Amino acid sequence: MTAYVVIDLNVADPEGFQQYVDGVTPLIEKAGGRNVLIDGDALVLEGDWAPPTLVIHEFSSKAAIQEFWDSPEYQPFKELRRKYSTVKVVVGETA
Repeated sequence: MTAYVVIDLNVADPEGFQQYVDGVTPLIEKAGGRNVLIDGDALVLEGDWAPPTLVIHEFSSKAAIQEFWDSPEYQPFKELRRKYSTVKVVVGETA
């Protein structure tokens, strides 16, 4: 079942954050994931959720996402991401 990582991203330092993007993109691809959406102007139709940047990644399953998230290769990038941005991250899987 396909699974999606949905990220509410607020970048504090774009130049610094680019280091994260450059390093993590190949890791996402290596884990079988792909970027589906990066939108800095998401349309809010209802409610008060208005992410500064909405990001969606697609993976083969929740298990694949968890494996990527916990991988030793990704850990230094989590710290880099936290240095230059704040995020809210949720995962959902198709039925």
